[in-house]
Amino acid sequence: MSIGRAILLIALVFPGLMVVATSIYAYNADFATMERTERYVEQLARQRRADDRQLQLAYHRSMVHRMNAFTNGTWGFIGATIAAIGIHGLAITKEESIQDQKRSGN
Repeated sequence: MSIGRAILLIALVFPGLMVVATSIYAYNADFATMERTERYVEQLARQRRADDRQLQLAYHRSMVHRMNAFTNGTWGFIGATIAAIGIHGLAITKEESIQDQKRSGN
């Protein structure tokens, strides 16, 4: 493996895949929490005992989790793009054989 390919692998592919993995994990956690808060808002609205302040607070908590899930998904796409750039670089980089190195050294 040439030094250029190793740099692409270490600098782009591995970090990109790590960003994708962590953002998917965080997305799943935030989406599950968002679903719980949405059910809580619906429960408060159906009870009709809650005042507007409680409903607004529950709704805004739900919106926070919705924005977190959106940003986690966005970071997943960014990480996938970084990894794809690295994989593209690996695919187009020509692997030099020992014979090619000997020819260029002469």
